[in-house]
Amino acid sequence: MNALAAFHLRAAAIYVALGMAAGIAMAASQHFEYGPAHGHLNLLGFASSAIYGLVLKDRPDLAATRFAVAHAILAHLGLVVMTIGLTILFSGDVATGEPVAKAGSVLVLLGGLAFIKLVFAATRRSI
Repeated sequence: MNALAAFHLRAAAIYVALGMAAGIAMAASQHFEYGPAHGHLNLLGFASSAIYGLVLKDRPDLAATRFAVAHAILAHLGLVVMTIGLTILFSGDVATGEPVAKAGSVLVLLGGLAFIKLVFAATRRSI
């Protein structure tokens, strides 16, 4: 398996463990206001990262590109920044949390757009 696919799959495993732990902590403490951070960690962290890894496992030629590395940086950095921002935001510090969450969201969006390009490159038909 190529290194970038392995990175995404390993990250997905870490994100799902963190997401589960966050869910258990929320339930135990009855602090469900952190639900959006927990949800984003599971969906963008676990599900999306696993998909990224499986696509790049199937297409090691794409994984070897600088663009695929840029996608990984955008997607994972964006997720971490956004999750921190959402946690701060929903803890009540809107002035700090909102701009951090917004910055992370923009990075995640750019990562998503980069993934679209990777998927189209992976599924391009040759005539």
